[in-house]
Amino acid sequence: MNTTNTYSNEALQQTQSVRAPWRERALSTALVCLGLAYALSWAEMGLALMTGPGEPVAALIASRALIGGLYVCVAFRLQWARWITVVLGFASVVLVGPMLGAEWRAFPVAALVTGVVLVFKLAASIFLLSPDASHATR
Repeated sequence: MNTTNTYSNEALQQTQSVRAPWRERALSTALVCLGLAYALSWAEMGLALMTGPGEPVAALIASRALIGGLYVCVAFRLQWARWITVVLGFASVVLVGPMLGAEWRAFPVAALVTGVVLVFKLAASIFLLSPDASHATR
């Protein structure tokens, strides 16, 4: 079976040049969302420490450092980091989202920060899942 190219090279180049900004925009928007979620996670940690030492501080700092390293790998456009970030983003929304009501009754400000972090993680996961974001990876 033979296939023919029904588009001229000029039309293909024009189509690719139109899609290129969207690819970069999807990735850059995802990185902005990840950065905001990361910055707010430090504020969330501070709010958690205000309520009392529930977890060791070293573990809280280490987990945020590891997530920060993962987000740097996403910024370097590594495919494995992108997929891990997508899975972790959806998992955090599914697992933490239902607990926001109980957190709201205990500490409304922390629940608000946690909810905003979840929104940014969900948005970043959706943008990283888009096929256009995957073309910009290595």
